[in-house]
Amino acid sequence: MLVVLALPAYAENWTITPSIAIGGTLTNNLYLTPTNRTSDLVTSITPGISIDGRGARANLRLGYGITQNIYARESSENNRQQSLVAAGTLEAVEDWLFVDASSTISQQYISAFGPVAPSDVNINRNRTETFYYSVSPYIRGRLLSSADYLLRYTVSGTNPDSSAVSNTTTSQWLGRINGNTRWSALSWSIDYSSNSANYDVGRDREDTRYGLTLAYRFNPELQVSAIFGRERTNLVSLQEETNNDSGFGLLWTPSPRTKLDARMTRRFFGNGYNVAFSHRMPLSAFNYSASRDVSYQPAGVTNTGQGSNYDAFYAIVAANNPGLAPEAIRTQVSQILQGRGVPADGSVVNGYLTNRPSLQTTQQLSYALLGVRNTLTFNATESQQQPLGVISGLTDDYSLANEVTQRGYGVIWGHQLTGLSSLSLSLNQQRSLAKGTGAVDSKTTGAYLLYTTSLGPRTNANVGARHVISDGGVNADYTESALTASLSHNF
Repeated sequence: MLVVLALPAYAENWTITPSIAIGGTLTNNLYLTPTNRTSDLVTSITPGISIDGRGARANLRLGYGITQNIYARESSENNRQQSLVAAGTLEAVEDWLFVDASSTISQQYISAFGPVAPSDVNINRNRTETFYYSVSPYIRGRLLSSADYLLRYTVSGTNPDSSAVSNTTTSQWLGRINGNTRWSALSWSIDYSSNSANYDVGRDREDTRYGLTLAYRFNPELQVSAIFGRERTNLVSLQEETNNDSGFGLLWTPSPRTKLDARMTRRFFGNGYNVAFSHRMPLSAFNYSASRDVSYQPAGVTNTGQGSNYDAFYAIVAANNPGLAPEAIRTQVSQILQGRGVPADGSVVNGYLTNRPSLQTTQQLSYALLGVRNTLTFNATESQQQPLGVISGLTDDYSLANEVTQRGYGVIWGHQLTGLSSLSLSLNQQRSLAKGTGAVDSKTTGAYLLYTTSLGPRTNANVGARHVISDGGVNADYTESALTASLSHNF
């Protein structure tokens, strides 16, 4: 909130765009039930606003909408839903004190094994509106002539509109000093982090890490590092425990198009790691990432990025136009996505809210191909979560299983029919599995066809159809077919 209020004093270029969208959905299974289906026609009216402000000392990207869903038959289900994605940065003191802030309002799942809804108009008791915020002031500067420093404090909160899920407040201190030595190939850094998580139900959790990293660059393409550290935590026990937190790192950039960045340390739960590999070709991009770390909330709650498909096409456009300004690249990427009917976000696993920290092991793979009139994107994700510690007084997915695995994939083909219209086809699947005494297996598969056209410089329309099949889970068996249409206008 601090950044949003202070930004106008510094931002130089503002684009404020009010909008209105009217949509209709004709579904044959409003409540996503296996039998006794209820058909309905749902009208959705969404006024919204987007703000894009960029200046020498501040920037802000915000998109907000509020949707009124009106049900022709089941009028008692009429509801209002909000959506928000906001992220901003303020340079409060020139080149020294900065403030980052972000916020989201989104629909999040309560259980990994309940129904996964094909759209927000379906009535789904397994979903709740969730508000998230983060404020992060930090300072950075230079010590003497060979070292840089960074000190950051972050406070964030997650507030679901459901009594089944706990509110969460987290705070973090992060510090780093890094510098060079008389040997140009050798560098060093000292790192410190302290995390605190407070849940409405259950005890507070603390985790502190500190260590020294020595890095040696053999050549411009290869750098290796050794990590020596310690970790003090009470995530898995009532008493704090201290463990080693040491390991190694590798940075390999054989060409401007290829990069591998990997880091592994031995922690209280075993090996923790973070691996990122990317390779870019003239008209395509491949990305792979893997991590094993402590998680406090699903990534969908905290995500304020533009989306994985947006990022992939941004990298392709930027590489093929090295002199193009960032604003022009963003405009071109938006035109590609809109012109081919491809969503900016390619997430295929929804995640779910939790009442305690978890150990999360994640793998993500994405591929994007850009043609003259066709685009193809593929995204795949696997996430395994294990609870850290025991809570009493609240039931969640970890009451059924000691490990929850979610896997998903999505393929989207987009084709530009004319200069004003496009056709896209997407196929996706998400599967959730529980490992333990209460084994559960649920799978949701969907096919979506969408025709999009431009009716004017600021007006767009689309019509679509979908068919979704869900099997297993907890009251999650259903099939649903729907026809959709919408008209949107930017003022």
